[in-house]
Amino acid sequence: MSRSRVKIAAVGLGNRTCKYLHYIAEHQDVAELVAVIDIDETRLDQVKGKFSLSPESCFKTLEELADSGIEVDACIIGTPDIHHYEMTLKSLHYGWHVLLEKPMAQTQAECEEIVRVSKQTGKLVSICYVLRYHPYFIKLKQLTESPQVGRILSVQHTEKVGRDRLSHTFIRGPWNKTEMNTSVFFTKCCHDVDFVLWLIGEDVASIDVAKGKKLFTSDNAPEGVAIRCVNCPLEISCKYSAVDLYLRRKDWIKGFAALQGECEDDMIRRILNESRYGRCVYHCPENDVTSHQCINLEMTSGIRAGITMDCTSEESNRITIIECENAIISGDESIIEVNYRNGQPTETYDFEWAKEQKFHAGADLLIIKEFIEAVSEGHLQTRTPSTTSLISHNICFLAEMQ
Repeated sequence: MSRSRVKIAAVGLGNRTCKYLHYIAEHQDVAELVAVIDIDETRLDQVKGKFSLSPESCFKTLEELADSGIEVDACIIGTPDIHHYEMTLKSLHYGWHVLLEKPMAQTQAECEEIVRVSKQTGKLVSICYVLRYHPYFIKLKQLTESPQVGRILSVQHTEKVGRDRLSHTFIRGPWNKTEMNTSVFFTKCCHDVDFVLWLIGEDVASIDVAKGKKLFTSDNAPEGVAIRCVNCPLEISCKYSAVDLYLRRKDWIKGFAALQGECEDDMIRRILNESRYGRCVYHCPENDVTSHQCINLEMTSGIRAGITMDCTSEESNRITIIECENAIISGDESIIEVNYRNGQPTETYDFEWAKEQKFHAGADLLIIKEFIEAVSEGHLQTRTPSTTSLISHNICFLAEMQ
């Protein structure tokens, strides 16, 4: 391919896709958005206006775009997870490279088929595993490669989902077992598994799984609780209150859409009274959230690793403890410390600044930048191609079977 601008189509105009489109808007010398696909007219109109696209560049389906004659080099797929497999295979057969949001697909067979077709067509499928692009996690990786710390002996990595994210996304929201056909652990932590493999290698010898109990069921509901938070006598003291999350604190409301002439508070009250997001967490029967889940890996190299998802934490962060021969490296996404066993001074690295930066401290922009360069230059190499990402996906699938 020549070094002309990469022609990109955006498939699914949700939050994640729009982050990548921000990079294209700022770098139109290297990439051009030529088409958008979404079933939501409002989202289509918003992106069409931002990029001055013609109505002929906006579509409801991939087939409509393929039949339009518009030239496409690559696409960004940010649809709901249940559509990733179908959209990716179609895009590959149309001859497009694919930047695909995690997870790749919903079954091991589907993920393996994506890798097979990517190889068969010679088209890149790169997975949006943000941790490999984030400055904090890159620093952890670099520290483990220092001769001073010695080889890695073990890793303990904990993903604290956070109470608000849990209730909004995985209990009230659509990212649950019933609707997505995949577990919370798979959806949320497949890239955490990938990060740990990035640290320790891919020579997995054995996998052991521990799961907590399901907490958010009607059987566990407090006495007197209502179906909806707006009607609940216990709401004011409930740590999972939708009224508190959305109306009082105004958190997690970016995905809500106001009706014409509706102010923000009226929109939220309507959401609370009419939508899935106003339900009590104990009355969302499609959710499968457990208190925790842990995967323990034993590597043929002798390294041990544990990856834990903590669903009920108040905090939302990741804690990593890496035991090496000569030092222990620990971090909580704010501070990294290297404590040496020989008594030499502790090294401290402050990443508090990264938490305030947009686009996951620039990682989102680096993902799309690297993808565009791979397509433009023809080397078709990124940090997270589907071949590499398949390993972490398969570990998660194996964990679900145990």
